[in-house]
Amino acid sequence: MSKAAFRQADLERILRAAKKVGAVVQVDLRTLEVKILPASGDVSNASDGLAPDGPENWG
Repeated sequence: MSKAAFRQADLERILRAAKKVGAVVQVDLRTLEVKILPASGDVSNASDGLAPDGPENWG
């Protein structure tokens, strides 16, 4: 397994764990330091990290 694949696997594992507990992940790409911070407020709308869908305007 290459170093890049190993790092990607580590980051995916960290992101899954943070998502499971509703935390926010901050990654410093220069030093490869990862901080997992508790999310403030309601995290039920941010479960997948995407913006909420709104009404479509096809007009």
